[in-house]
Order: sequence, then C-alpha cells, then structure tokens
Amino acid sequence: MTNWHRSTLLGLLQLADLAIVAAAFLSAASLAAPGNDDWFTILDLRLQVRSVLFVAGYLAYCHFVFHGFRLYRSYRLSPSSREWYDLAWAVLTATVPLWALADPFRFQFATRTFLPLFAGLAFCGLGAERRLLRVLARSMRRHGRDLRHVIVVGDGEEAFDTIAHLARRADLGYHVVELIPLDPRGNGNGTGSAAVLGRIETLAASQPIDEVFVALPLGGTQPLIRALVSLCEEQGITLRLVSSVADLILARAQLDEVDGRPVITLFSGPPDSHALLGKRLLDLGLSLVAGLFLLPLCVTLAIAVKLDSPGPIVLAQERVGLRRRRFRLYKFRTMIGGADGLPAGPEPLDEAQGPVVKVRNDPRVTRVGRWLRHLSLDELPQLVNVIKGDMSLVGPRPLPLRDVGRIDKRARERRFSVRPGMTCLWQVNGHAPEFEDWVKTDMAYIDNWSLGLDLKILLQAIPAVLSGRGAD
Repeated sequence: MTNWHRSTLLGLLQLADLAIVAAAFLSAASLAAPGNDDWFTILDLRLQVRSVLFVAGYLAYCHFVFHGFRLYRSYRLSPSSREWYDLAWAVLTATVPLWALADPFRFQFATRTFLPLFAGLAFCGLGAERRLLRVLARSMRRHGRDLRHVIVVGDGEEAFDTIAHLARRADLGYHVVELIPLDPRGNGNGTGSAAVLGRIETLAASQPIDEVFVALPLGGTQPLIRALVSLCEEQGITLRLVSSVADLILARAQLDEVDGRPVITLFSGPPDSHALLGKRLLDLGLSLVAGLFLLPLCVTLAIAVKLDSPGPIVLAQERVGLRRRRFRLYKFRTMIGGADGLPAGPEPLDEAQGPVVKVRNDPRVTRVGRWLRHLSLDELPQLVNVIKGDMSLVGPRPLPLRDVGRIDKRARERRFSVRPGMTCLWQVNGHAPEFEDWVKTDMAYIDNWSLGLDLKILLQAIPAVLSGRGAD
C-alpha cells in the first residue's frame, strides 16, 4: 500500500472517530435528557450557534487527545489489550473537560447520567470500530495488500526464527526483502558493520523499506545497534530489536522506560495494569457489601464458637502472601483451645501427598468447628484481609509458614507472584488434597488470569460452598 493510500485511510479513520464521538455525545444527551425528549427535540432546542461552536471545539479537542495518546500509530505487533488500554485513557481524558466545565458554563445537557453514558458509548463505539478495522486489515494482508517491507539483520537461529515467524503470520503483513548476515570481522560469508549500514542505505534508496528487524545478541554488537538506530532515524525507518536476552517459557515481556531509556521487563504473574486495578475495586466493593450483608450471620457464628468451647473467637494465623510478604490471616476458631500443642492423630502428610498438612478427621476440631469447616464459614473473617489488601477474593490459597518452608521445587514458588485468595480454582472444582494437582491448578489460574475468570470462579464458589465441596 502506498503512502498516499495509507494517509487517506488514516484520515478516514480520524473522521470516523470524530463522527462516533459526535454520535455518542448526541445519544448520551438524548438518553440523559429529562422527560420524554427525543433526538429531534434535543437538536431543536439546542442547535444554536454557541452549541455548534462548542461541539466543534470539543471535537477538535478530542482529535488532539487521540493524537496525544497515539491512537493512530500502528498496532500491528501489539496485543489488543494495549489498544484498548490506550483507548480507555483517551476517552477518559476527553470526558474530563465536560465534567469540569459543566457547572461554570451551565451546560444543560451535562446531567448526572450524561457523562458515564457518553464515556461508555464513545468507548464502545470506538472500540468496535477498531476491532472491525483490525479484522479488515488482517484479511487484506493475507491477500497481499498493505504489506510492510522489512530487512532482517542477524545471524543464525535468531534471525531465521524471526523470518519464519513473520512468514507464518501472514495476517501481520510483513514482506522480508533481504536477510543481511553479520560478521564482525568483515570476512567469511557474513557482512561487516559498515557494509550492513551501506546495504541498508542502498536498499532504502532503491525501494520502500518500512522496518528493520535486528536479531543480534546484545553482547559485542551494541556499536552496530547504535549505528542502526541513527541510520533508521535519519531514513524514517522503524527499527525493531528482537530480544535474545532469554527464551521465555512462562514469563512474558513488556517494554518500559526510565528517563527515555528502554527497559525490557519480564514477569510471570499478571502485570500491573488497569485490569489489576479493576480486580482490586471488585475485591473492595464485594467485600464491603458482603461484610455488611453477612454481619448478622458473623455475630451468630461468633456466639456459637464462644459457647461451644473456651478460647478466642477469631484466630490470627501468620501466612505468606504476595511476593512472600507475611500477614496475619483471620479465621473463626474451629479447634479446641491450645490445639497447636496437641497431637493431630494420624500422619497428615500421607493424606496431602506433599508439603501441605491436611487432616480430614482431626480430633482437635470442635463440633461447631466441623460444621463451619464443612461450609467454609470459618473463612468469613478473611473479608477483613481482602479489605486491608493482604488477600483477594480469588487467588491461590495462602500457605502457613510451616508449609512454605517445605516447598522443595522452585517453580512452585511462582504462586507468590499474585495475592492469595479466599477461594480458588481447585476449591470450586472439588477438593484436591494432592499437592501437585493443587499447584498445577494455581499455575493455570495465574497464567490465564482475567477479571472474567475471577467472576466465573466467584459464581461457582457459591454452589461449591453450599455443597461442602470447597471446604479447605
């Protein structure tokens, strides 16, 4: 696709964005209007010169905001989540002036329900437009349209793997013009550093070159990489560094920066993001509501625990949480007073089949405690841990210090990369005392985490608790 066609399509996308924002604005004003006003009534009452000038100025502001958040850059190699993230921030930034100027300028349309309606409609409309655009773009690329012409610089397996991946992903639309091998000594079958730069300049002068992929080891090639960065900046060519720091199996990578310096971040748990903020807000909201709703039940349980046997009502046990930070976990007492100093009976490790201690018929458990454990009601005080931020509603169950010290495989410690939870996958799917299965389920949760998965587990936890399948 020529630069003219690309610029034309980009211009059409910008106009479509403004049309969607305008439609979202009018729709929100109509839906939030008092009484039975419809679109035509809204337009008839408010189609004034001042209103038209305001809307025109606001659309211009939105145009600059969308450019500021780089919504019109190429997301060809980016995950969809990054585009949704940028879009959410852009819509939020575009909505703030309407909220800030509503009272001083006495905007009649800015009712209490207008702003969330407008933001939601704009976000959904712009998001649907971009999803459709991605589908169309990928279809065009599979048929040889809108291709990016690229050069790959590198030797060996890293360079050939890069070419193979680009060839397999036809929907990305990359056409490899040439592979330029590198020989730092300037002899053999490879090419010296000066010759690499000269070859790229020659190719860029004779045909369009959009990007250069550099698949080189970091050690000993930094002078060449710096020269390639300078050359590509001068030529207006996008440079992509294919990292060879390590082969990622479980970890994922993202690019950050410190004072303008790029930093490659590798992580195995969920990255800090607005999705994690949403998880925290979900934890707080549901915990506060559940705490208020269940307060009479908790008072009743506290009285039952106190009357059943002497001892404290609530126990505070030290557990290991996010990144091995210790915290005090709260539970209704289910054992007789001083149970820690009494023998548990049969060897517990035979039942758990791993470092975790599990005793199904522990003689130290009280009558009320056995009933509390069966329905998992002994864990209700952990709502306080969730509100404090020590735990989440959903996550791997927190382990006592004794069990953490017995973990003998380093891979199992990845469970500490997320906050522990009141419930988890293995609890809602049925009690599994085998520690190896327990760990595999926790790892599956960490690797596939999403807000949707949390909501699914929470919905499944209710019947699991009522049936006694989720008893810890």
